[in-house]
Amino acid sequence: MHRDHLRKEPHLRWLFFEITNRCNLHCGHCGSSCSSEGRSLTLSDVQRTLKSIPQDKPAVCLTGGEPMLHPHFYEIADCVRRLGFPWGMTTNATLIDESATARLKKAGMSTVSVSIDGMEQSHDRLRQRQGAWKNAIRGLRALQNAGFEPQVTSVFHQGNIDELDQVYELLCDMGITSWRPINVEPIGRACESGDMLLTPEQFSHLLTYIRSKRFDPCCRMEVTFGCSHYLGVEDERMVRDHYFLCGAGILTASVRSNGDICACLDIENRPELVQGNIGTDDFMDVWLNRFQAFRRDRTADCSRCVECPERFLCGGDSTHTWDFRRHEPLLCYQDFHS
Repeated sequence: MHRDHLRKEPHLRWLFFEITNRCNLHCGHCGSSCSSEGRSLTLSDVQRTLKSIPQDKPAVCLTGGEPMLHPHFYEIADCVRRLGFPWGMTTNATLIDESATARLKKAGMSTVSVSIDGMEQSHDRLRQRQGAWKNAIRGLRALQNAGFEPQVTSVFHQGNIDELDQVYELLCDMGITSWRPINVEPIGRACESGDMLLTPEQFSHLLTYIRSKRFDPCCRMEVTFGCSHYLGVEDERMVRDHYFLCGAGILTASVRSNGDICACLDIENRPELVQGNIGTDDFMDVWLNRFQAFRRDRTADCSRCVECPERFLCGGDSTHTWDFRRHEPLLCYQDFHS
């Protein structure tokens, strides 16, 4: 669907629940600064939200933090299934074993995304937890043995960009069928370190690598860049199956662990971007009648965007990397092609 059409007639396709912001890791690039202590949604919170949605049911993603740390994770998952919503989760996979996969199958999980951010030392360094890589690989194998086909997402930064090929070979040898290598984003904890963000040359190398695998007849799995960022006309058709469209607030909504209703969990948690709270508001009413901050052309506020010939293709790039203070994108494909 075209962006302008969706701004007028949004279509809720994906609904993310941050059921807890607790996490057993302390990742150096975390966009939401999760910790070992935090907040959690209740089963009734999730149930009430889903019951407000009519027959056209979006796909539900349970996430965190680490969603499996929620004390009632399986009850929530089963509730989502019983209400007729397809569901999946994003996880660091460190808590997944044979027993967990059996319960996940019973709860009807259809998709799962697991993060593998480099080889063992790089992954553990980023996660700030020794053994995180081995436990994640164990979790991946358990999912495969149970018949799931997990997608692996890998965040590349200056400390692991030279491991692209090693990660590719590892995942191919494991029989992974879908891999999404992406760049570290200038959000959350990644902004606290000056040596994480990819240089223009490294970002270009990442896209070139993805392109080479997608057009290699011997490539053993699907390789695609993530949904983030407009990449310019040439790279758009080379590194993924669809042209860029940020779905925040027009295709995607989220509920934070404190009940706040927002567009995308990666977007900066600013008061003016919170659309309501499931504790006091009807979720579907909020979706239909608010979200105006995400259903307008924000490029009109940016002097640089106004002059750009690809402004209406880009739309201001990803909302989660839009600087709402300066009214400009934090990342711009023009910077990587100059």
